[in-house]
Amino acid sequence: MSSLDLELVRHALVVARESGYTEVELGGNGWEFQARLEPAPKLAIPLTKADAVEADDGTKPIKATLVGYYTQTKSPLKKGQKVKFGDVIAGITALGIANDIESPIAGEVLEVLVKNGEPVEYGQTLAVVRIDQ
Repeated sequence: MSSLDLELVRHALVVARESGYTEVELGGNGWEFQARLEPAPKLAIPLTKADAVEADDGTKPIKATLVGYYTQTKSPLKKGQKVKFGDVIAGITALGIANDIESPIAGEVLEVLVKNGEPVEYGQTLAVVRIDQ
């Protein structure tokens, strides 16, 4: 009997949410998964320059890799903090599963755009970082 593939489940839930589906059913090799999705809440999240275009001014956004609730690490991400490529900077909890968010770049945090416990959408900018040269 094969085990449940969590990456497949996450992907299916993201695709279902983005496509407006309210039910997801997956299965194979002895496992099954079913979920009913409530309509996504309309979030009043202000767009930043980083959401529109990745800037040419040496900054880059760190974006949510899935839909869920933003969770801080033991030492919360702060303005002025230095991050390295691969540092776990936060988490997103989805379906009760905590998922680490790693920094895709090295640099200095210029702005943190979400607070602990806030819902986040896939691709939403969590923070803006000035890239180390």
